[in-house]
Amino acid sequence: MIRTGPDLRGTWFVLPTAFADDGRLDLDGQASLVRAAISWGVDGVTALGVMGEAPALTDEERTAVARTVVRASGGAAPVAIGCSGPAWRVVGARVHEAAELGADAVMVSAPPLARDADAVPRLFERLGASSALPVIVQDEPAATGTLLPVSVLARCVDACAAAAVKLEDPPTPPKLSALLAARPGLRVFGGLGGVSALGELRRGACGTMTGFSYPEVLAAIRTRVEGGDLRGAARVFDRYLPLIVFEGQPAVGLGIRKEILRRRGALPAGSTRGAPVPDADTLSELDEILERLGLDPSPQRLELGEDVSEPLDAGIRGRVANLFADSRRSRGPTP
Repeated sequence: MIRTGPDLRGTWFVLPTAFADDGRLDLDGQASLVRAAISWGVDGVTALGVMGEAPALTDEERTAVARTVVRASGGAAPVAIGCSGPAWRVVGARVHEAAELGADAVMVSAPPLARDADAVPRLFERLGASSALPVIVQDEPAATGTLLPVSVLARCVDACAAAAVKLEDPPTPPKLSALLAARPGLRVFGGLGGVSALGELRRGACGTMTGFSYPEVLAAIRTRVEGGDLRGAARVFDRYLPLIVFEGQPAVGLGIRKEILRRRGALPAGSTRGAPVPDADTLSELDEILERLGLDPSPQRLELGEDVSEPLDAGIRGRVANLFADSRRSRGPTP
């Protein structure tokens, strides 16, 4: 039987780890970020995931972060704790600790660089036998180096009676469809910064679980899809896609995300541990994107009114149509 946890669906925010400018762990900043995310209306928070720079933390720091996140949430939103590790002994200890600290769920990925994907379900079988908490199976080959075909991923789900899957093996929409065909009713979250959120939600994802700095945008897309307003969802997605893509850049993306969260007043500093920070040109490009989107980062919840999903008025549609017509005429007949 599939375990179900509290509200394991909706828009979940993956927390980066807060560091001071000198690289020290900033637990006050971590608590501030949790409270900010909850005020933005997220349905849950996830700590110590890939974007939480978990590998850069000591065991004592991991414990401190997890404890801080659970306490800061104060029951206002469920908390999932990332417990992935290179071997079962490490994973099992982290899962046990998460339960003791009061987490609501644990998230576990395949071991890094697992040569035999068919052996991965055995780890999840041990996890299912020992975890008192709902399990979220994370499929993230970019971080683990382990590719899980749908057939193996489904076996992992069965082995631990997973409550949900966090799917991050692109292209995610077709894999999501295949997984739901193999396991109807399974809850599957999209991730990867929300870059494929629209396609994932349209194919049956139960929500998003990612650290995009404006989770309100992803929530607006989700609620429109769930309400049957697919065109409205697409308009919201299209409007904010430039920021989603810019923030999702490899390597420097985490630094950009932390900088936006700093500007929103959710983090005291945008510091990372080892991940590149945005240079002056990147920050100027970020300024330009925010200006184009009309975003002035602040601690307040971003309210996306119905105007975001209103169709273009007739005059604008006509001008756009004329521009395309002029462009086609300038190119001449198609050879």
